[in-house]
Amino acid sequence: MIDLLSFSLCLFAFNGFALAKPAHFKTVFKTRPSQQQSNLLLIVAWISILLSLIFCVATKQGYGALLFCGFMSLSVLIIMIFYNFIDKLIKPFSILNMLLIGLSGLLLVINAL
Repeated sequence: MIDLLSFSLCLFAFNGFALAKPAHFKTVFKTRPSQQQSNLLLIVAWISILLSLIFCVATKQGYGALLFCGFMSLSVLIIMIFYNFIDKLIKPFSILNMLLIGLSGLLLVINAL
């Protein structure tokens, strides 16, 4: 479950990095982001990717760094495919990813109890 959470956080982070760019933001929301929105997206994306790295390394030790690199590569590939070929599905995909983060985090907490 922690691997699913780490991967979802990576995916969320790279989606945030993409949305921080005005061209991608305009593709999704039909308007340009303000500077504050762009900065907020970048901050949330950096926090998300650092959390993913921490979860990977904390649970898998040395193998976690390698797993994190794989998660990053797969996340970038998925985000690239969405933004280049199926840009109409970015909003539902983002909502689904946020639900997946919440659900996997909740299940992780429940399993810890």
